[in-house]
Amino acid sequence: MNRLALLLIGGLAATATARPQKRACSGRPTSSSSSVASLIQPTSEIATTEIVIPTSTSKEVVLPSSTSSSTAAPTTTSVADSTKPTTEALTASYCGAPNSYEILTGTPWIVFSMNYNYQSISGTCCTGYYSVSGSGDDQSVHWSSIWDIDESVNTNLVKGYSFIGLTQNLETTLDSISSIPSKYTWTVSNTTAYKGNVVYDFERQFANLCPAMTSDTKGDSTSSSAQELMIWLQYVGGQVPIGYSEGVVATIDGLYGKDGWKLYQGLNTDTGITVSSLLAPEDSMFDGSFEGDIKDWLLALSKQGIFSTSTYVNVGNAGMEPFWGTVTFDNTLSLRIDL
Repeated sequence: MNRLALLLIGGLAATATARPQKRACSGRPTSSSSSVASLIQPTSEIATTEIVIPTSTSKEVVLPSSTSSSTAAPTTTSVADSTKPTTEALTASYCGAPNSYEILTGTPWIVFSMNYNYQSISGTCCTGYYSVSGSGDDQSVHWSSIWDIDESVNTNLVKGYSFIGLTQNLETTLDSISSIPSKYTWTVSNTTAYKGNVVYDFERQFANLCPAMTSDTKGDSTSSSAQELMIWLQYVGGQVPIGYSEGVVATIDGLYGKDGWKLYQGLNTDTGITVSSLLAPEDSMFDGSFEGDIKDWLLALSKQGIFSTSTYVNVGNAGMEPFWGTVTFDNTLSLRIDL
């Protein structure tokens, strides 16, 4: 069964293998300045270029040549002409080895290809960027995740994370956040069987939709006191979350119109961080479309005693985690933190 999951900073594990290296989830700043250098802790040099998005969606955007790998495309694109995602020309492509990304200036986002297990990939896994449209809570980014990964090589190893990450209003306590509105649509094409997910990922520090990082300490997304939070909207191919073998921690009803969400928890032994993964009901997963307030998910976890509402939300992103297969995900995402 194919698996698509909307991830809030969280630890997605293979059937028997957790990712060996802590991924730096999209847009996790370690200071309020949200500088590029503070977003990740790479194991090798990262190529990056800023894409400037104007405040008016009718203007033409001039895009610099990207130094990231596998950059494609026209040097200009009209942000207003982003209503036909299936025919829109790709602006840029990022195929991390292990990391490549762009900060989308004028938006709250960074587009990221994080192939932390790139040396274990037989094939390619890339993140594509098309355009940004709209403004405020209605602003959205059109992007893609494109996999061509040999199933027979490191079958049960998650290869990386392809995502859009937040760069604004992080390092804020949950009770200081008004809402985290999000809309996420995805279509699948050019596909064989595949294994992977679509998720929101957040971190809380005690820190994504990568997973979410939360913590009791502002800016902490790496210490053992931080937590990684994931919400799986759709999952395909048979992988299970960290902590699956320990069984269901809690069942949550009435979230985003569905009953029977299953919560799993476990320690990512490579990072020392506890991962809490909330999975949509297997017989009622989201099939290509999600809309809701991400804060509702975080509050639901708080009610389960996972953390208090005074915890800091330090990281947030949304994307896909690839294992294997040939597939193209064409995505449109709106996600922001409103204070």
